[in-house]
Amino acid sequence: MSAEYPRGNQANDLPFATQTLEEALATHGDTETVVDVDEPTQQLVLFRLNGQRFALPGSAVREILPSDQPVYYLPGLPTSTEGVLHLRGQIESLISLHQLLGLAAPEGAPNGMLLLVRAAGISSGVRIEQLDDVCEVAQSMLQPPPETLTATLQPYVSALWQLNEREALALLDPEALFDAYQQGLG
Repeated sequence: MSAEYPRGNQANDLPFATQTLEEALATHGDTETVVDVDEPTQQLVLFRLNGQRFALPGSAVREILPSDQPVYYLPGLPTSTEGVLHLRGQIESLISLHQLLGLAAPEGAPNGMLLLVRAAGISSGVRIEQLDDVCEVAQSMLQPPPETLTATLQPYVSALWQLNEREALALLDPEALFDAYQQGLG
C-alpha cells in the first residue's frame, strides 16, 4: 500500500521526503537564519531576585525545590543564612543572595523556590523569588560583564546575556558567590 500525494508544480505540494533542501527552505521562508549546530551551549537556570533577572549555570544547580520545604532557624547563623533544610537525610544551609548582591532584603515571610547549588566545595540551598526558565544558550550569546556594572555585582557576575534591546540577564558565578559566603561577606 502506498500513500497518494497530490502532485503539482509547486515545491509546497511535494512530500518532505522528495523536496530538495533549497525547496524546503523556500517553502518555509527562513533562508536568512543560519544555525550553527556545532556551537557550544550552556544550560542556564533563569530566576529573579527583587525583580531583577539572574541566572546560574545549570551544572551548578543540582535540584529545584518547591517553596513549601520546611526551613529550620538556628541561633547564631549569619544574617545571610535563613536556616537549614532537611533533605533526604542531609542537612543543607539555606542562604539569601540579597546582601551579597547589594539587593534589598525581601519584606515579609520568605517565599519563592529553592535552588540546591553545589560550588566552592559546599552544597547549599539558595532562595529565589521566581523561577523563569531552564534553557540552553549558545555561549556566543554570553558577553563579558561591562565595566559599568556596580561594584557590588562585579565580583559575582561572569557574563551578561542580552535578552532584548532593553533587558539583560546577569549570569552569576556560583564559585565566587559561595567563596564570599564562606568568608562571611554576605
